[in-house]
Amino acid sequence: MRFYRNVVSRTLENGVRIFVFPQPGTAVEVECFVRTGSIHEGARLGYGLSHFLEHMLFQGCRDYPGTAAADAIDRLGGSMNAYTSYDHTAYHANLAGRHLPEAVRILSRMVRFPEFPGARFAEEREVILREEEMGRDNPDRLLYTRLNASIFQEHPLRHPIIGYRELIAGVTRDIMVDYYAERYTPGRCFWVIVGDTEPERAFDLVEAEMADWERRSLAEPAIPPEPAQCTARSDAFSFADPLARLACGVRIPEISHPDIAGCDVLAGILGMGDGSRLVRRLELESQLAVNLRSFSCSQGAGGLLAVTASAVPAKLGKLESALKRELEAIRKGALSKAEVEREKTQQYAEHLRELRGIREIAANIGGGVIANGSPDLSDIYLERLEKLTLDDINRIAAEYLEPDRFSLVRQHPQSRKRKAAASAKKPQLVPQLTTLGNGARLVTLSDRRLPIVDFALVLPGGTIFERPAESGVSGLAADLLTAGAGPWSEGEFLTRLDACGASFSVNAGLNSFMIECSCPRRHFAEMFRLLKAAIAAPAFGQAEFDREKANRRELLKSREMSPRAAAEDRCRRLMFGSHPYGWGTTGLPEQLDALTREQVAEFYFSRLVPEQVIFGWGGDCTSEETQKWTRELVAEIPWRRERIDLPPEPVFPEQPQTAEIALPREQTMVIRAVPGPALNDGRLSMCEILFQAENGLSSPIFKLVREENSLAYSTGMRLSGGFHPGWLLFYAVTTAESAERALELLGSEQKRLAVNGLSETEFDAAREGAAFTAARGAESVAAALNSTLLSLHYGRDLNECFRHEAELRNTGREELNALLASYLSNPAAVRVLAGRLPNRKETEK
Repeated sequence: MRFYRNVVSRTLENGVRIFVFPQPGTAVEVECFVRTGSIHEGARLGYGLSHFLEHMLFQGCRDYPGTAAADAIDRLGGSMNAYTSYDHTAYHANLAGRHLPEAVRILSRMVRFPEFPGARFAEEREVILREEEMGRDNPDRLLYTRLNASIFQEHPLRHPIIGYRELIAGVTRDIMVDYYAERYTPGRCFWVIVGDTEPERAFDLVEAEMADWERRSLAEPAIPPEPAQCTARSDAFSFADPLARLACGVRIPEISHPDIAGCDVLAGILGMGDGSRLVRRLELESQLAVNLRSFSCSQGAGGLLAVTASAVPAKLGKLESALKRELEAIRKGALSKAEVEREKTQQYAEHLRELRGIREIAANIGGGVIANGSPDLSDIYLERLEKLTLDDINRIAAEYLEPDRFSLVRQHPQSRKRKAAASAKKPQLVPQLTTLGNGARLVTLSDRRLPIVDFALVLPGGTIFERPAESGVSGLAADLLTAGAGPWSEGEFLTRLDACGASFSVNAGLNSFMIECSCPRRHFAEMFRLLKAAIAAPAFGQAEFDREKANRRELLKSREMSPRAAAEDRCRRLMFGSHPYGWGTTGLPEQLDALTREQVAEFYFSRLVPEQVIFGWGGDCTSEETQKWTRELVAEIPWRRERIDLPPEPVFPEQPQTAEIALPREQTMVIRAVPGPALNDGRLSMCEILFQAENGLSSPIFKLVREENSLAYSTGMRLSGGFHPGWLLFYAVTTAESAERALELLGSEQKRLAVNGLSETEFDAAREGAAFTAARGAESVAAALNSTLLSLHYGRDLNECFRHEAELRNTGREELNALLASYLSNPAAVRVLAGRLPNRKETEK
């Protein structure tokens, strides 16, 4: 399949390239790439100039002072952001296709005419320092950083993209202006536009903005090649977390190299899914790892293939030894043809899934241009993937898994002391509802543009349906549903899933228990056999139960050490008390410890009440087919008849509640939350407009906490609720010294909203953004199927997902502000601080 063969391109006289790929739908993805990243910083390597520069381009440019660029996109109902990589920086916007001219104009102004306002420079530097601190608070990110530095010892890839704290602190405005003038040039710039547009229109828009950009510096910094590694390397560090971790990696070639498809397949076989070899052997069977995954990533300058794992500290040594034995066996030819074919199928299926999203399509085009100068590298990659044989993978394993090429990093726990065609019409998805003979319901959402079949099933499970003594049981049941089913052991089941390219997930949320899967149509028959077994006859084996319970317990310990997680968990308990929402989806340690395999199995099977079960099929299928498939499923399920009722609604605290949790972290998470609405009364969906307003680069809370006061890198608000009232939560990740001030600012924003509500400008932009998000959700088969099933689960309308955009657009500002006043004026707010706590005496001074 040559999907990208119809990308249309044009090159301007000054070197700017434009790639356009029309796709059906409402939206357009506009991305402006500049081929400069952290490896291009020359004499100031490690200063994070490329990343810092990306931040500054959002602080004002010609015609758009301050944050006006992001605000303008926000008012159009779209979203914009940027990222910095090792070898490029990308600025992207997603919005309705009719607004393409505005997006091109805004992005071009940002890239060509930044203003670097002096008043914002020092403040943004502080924001970046907070971001760097967040990275140092994340053990998994630290592990990757240390592994990367071990594998690359000469090449600039060895340095983190964000740079180093002490060097970031020394960046001046003059340094930034000079770096911009040197690196942001037309010859390094190209555009990718995907979605609702005509090629000629897109070309004309970009040319009008970029054609007069004069060429400047063409020189590239000298980048030293990485010498061949001739002996194994190791490194170790300590981190305040109860879990130990290790990472074992090897260097692989640049992304356009013919071996990369094989490296990706090898990584998938090792540990990219629950059915992969190392996950089965080291996590599921021997239980040496709490969590294990592998990955393969490469840029234009090279990359790495690695396995990472977490474990209880006492098992780290055994895990390392077992991992080395497994890798050596694979290097010597232990893989089978079936393993290779399964992983090839998985990667083919994932490739199809990527083609469903214009953001992913644009990223693939951009990646191909950066790595190979051509937008169709993804198609070339797929051709190489499909040609791979067992012999190819054995050759790659023998070469790249050579022990002398390994770099190994250990993290020990630290003592707690210390095609170009005219744009297609907007796709119309129409759900069909059928009630089966036993009372269960079936939704069909056909979309035959791609050969993928989607399935979803909603059961009356999740936190709200748990009893206090069994908190967390939904999550354990979800973990175990693929741990062996029907005639297949866990390993056999997972292996078969991989072989048919299936994406299979079981999720236990606050209000539901959902099974979702998809696979290419050509492998549907096998996936359906597995699906029937998983739903009707999961094994719930004792050994697997013991393992998953132990792993959940260890992950709970780690969660207790995370400022974000610990703060949110404590906030739940203060807000919801003994109501199931109070323990969330993770459950409580003491109840988790007491759960038995029999309780978990009984909980799952007791959910199979016909009138409360909803089946869903989507994608490449017809209503006749889905009714046939569902009847087959219904015939095998051991149905129950006792209806599952909801508990009483939560009783919220009448007085303010405060908690502080001291943790050995650099950052502090602060939360301010108030009781919120339920979904079924219609008010929670209205709050999506508030959510849109208070999250993103143009949000009032972002500007207040980050832009004006430089107190936090991450800030925003969340909302939750379902069958019962939930919460509205404001948060910021800051420092201990700024925690009290950040809480004050969150409180002042809450008060502003309670008294004055959203301004007309804020409301119009947020409503447009929320409506645009709703429109996009109604265009995606998987997302629309999920939403439709959940709507029925909550007792709402079949077509809610498809009319949600119109409902949001019909919401009035006065109506929303009255709702905000009723909730945000509640004096019984819950305040939580978690992480490094403030020194009260210093704070008072």
